[in-house]
Amino acid sequence: MARPLAMAVLLAVAAGWSTSLQAQGFADSFGRWQQQPRTCQVAFKAGAKASCRSVQLDQRNPLVLRLSLLAPGPLQGGLQQLTLAGQLQEGSQPMRCRQGVCELKQPLQLRLASASETQFDGRGLAQGVPQIWPVEGQCRIDPTAIRCDASSERGSRWTVQLSL
Repeated sequence: MARPLAMAVLLAVAAGWSTSLQAQGFADSFGRWQQQPRTCQVAFKAGAKASCRSVQLDQRNPLVLRLSLLAPGPLQGGLQQLTLAGQLQEGSQPMRCRQGVCELKQPLQLRLASASETQFDGRGLAQGVPQIWPVEGQCRIDPTAIRCDASSERGSRWTVQLSL
């Protein structure tokens, strides 16, 4: 008897939480923006440079963004992914999202906190777990261009320059 009551309470709380999020405008504050850049140059931790094939921004909440780039990898037919994550700086407004799809309409300034790299083989299978580093740096994300610079405590550096 206690189990159905507990389930009813959880459902009521979840419904109220969802309504509360919609009332505060957070219901459509998350999603993804993705494009193929016209030009793109990315420098990975090891110093290898590559032209990226795609760029995407994932907005998990109104303050946190994750920028991911896919480029040809060192393995035959493989890909490598660079992901930079951080927080919107004061004065930057989050992207507008609707049903999980976001629009990049205004410039964003991102203070970076982490960088990760993942290698994929020719079949798209990850080759091990992503390597992740705490970083300092920033990204300037405009509707026509993206520029990022990040560095770790140990001197590793990542850069991104692309035009859309």
